[in-house]
Amino acid sequence: MKAICARKDLYEGVQTVSRAVAGRSALPILSNVYIGSEDGHLRLAAFDLELGMQCAVPAMIEEGGALTVPARMLGEVLSTFPEADVVLSTTDQNSVNIKCEKSDYLILGLPPEEFPALPEVPDDKSFQISQRALRDIIRQTIFAVSADESRAILTGVLMALQGDQIRFVATDGHRLALRTSQVESAQGEATCIIPSRALSELGRMLSDEDSPVAIAISDGQVKFTVNGIIMVSRLIEGQFPNYERVIPAQSARKLTMPTEQLLQRIRRASIVARENLNRVILRTEGDRLIVTAESGDVGKAYEELEIVKEGDDIEIAFNAKYLLDYLGALDTEGVTLELNGPIDPGLMKQVGKEDYLYVVMPMQIM
Repeated sequence: MKAICARKDLYEGVQTVSRAVAGRSALPILSNVYIGSEDGHLRLAAFDLELGMQCAVPAMIEEGGALTVPARMLGEVLSTFPEADVVLSTTDQNSVNIKCEKSDYLILGLPPEEFPALPEVPDDKSFQISQRALRDIIRQTIFAVSADESRAILTGVLMALQGDQIRFVATDGHRLALRTSQVESAQGEATCIIPSRALSELGRMLSDEDSPVAIAISDGQVKFTVNGIIMVSRLIEGQFPNYERVIPAQSARKLTMPTEQLLQRIRRASIVARENLNRVILRTEGDRLIVTAESGDVGKAYEELEIVKEGDDIEIAFNAKYLLDYLGALDTEGVTLELNGPIDPGLMKQVGKEDYLYVVMPMQIM
């Protein structure tokens, strides 16, 4: 193979697909980037058997073919080259020759036929959603996934497509984030669990634009196509918990509060709460919310906030981090907290919107 392309285009392509390169693997080929020639461009791919990335780079193809080269080495070399054309070519021994102006490198590669192909994902279960909407959905749910690998089901986000509506749900057993959205060009119905790593990588690719992301789901894989980049991820197998039963159907108390003011008060109190399992206590007194935290090694924190309260006064404790995660993801000026008793879960919602809710379990008041 021999191809000529701009250094910037090639470098950005390598950086994109390298997110799917295996960090440690018994298969050396998984540490490599695949580069194949196609009509007017190079196809770059990386695949660690869990996550795969593919993109196209404009190029002048002088001789067709394919190669693989260590992703880290290629990225580092390209990052130091000047802004000029790069010439890629292969030798009979799978070595890759890289030239840029007066620079000439020979890097040992591996046979391209050993590189695993990315899984094919049919479009019979698919939909489209804007980059902006999907980016917000990921931001507003992914923080609630579990980091406990022994509970693999909870390390991913449930995605359920029904009609023209999509639902994303994440939970770690202590809190639950649920976000719904309308979608376009929906075909079929599907429910799957997407690994949080895949959604994190996808979130980095998305911009604040209305251009679409195409999503297709099969029995074992999900495919995202955005801005010419294809990402394929293995799905997590298993039964997601019945999350609907933990969402309170009704509440005896409802607190309506300004989002930013509550966020700042919880954030300040959390400085003290860090030394006491992140516990903050919320107590209502009429139209006031009192936020306190206490630690024998640090001291005490006291914050006060005017609120609109419906129902009797209450005192309840929560993990400050769980509250901050949700409040920091909101895009409305007001937030509500619906409560029953001090040992019952709290339900948080945005004022004026019903598409994003959060259930958080209370802590014991010491």
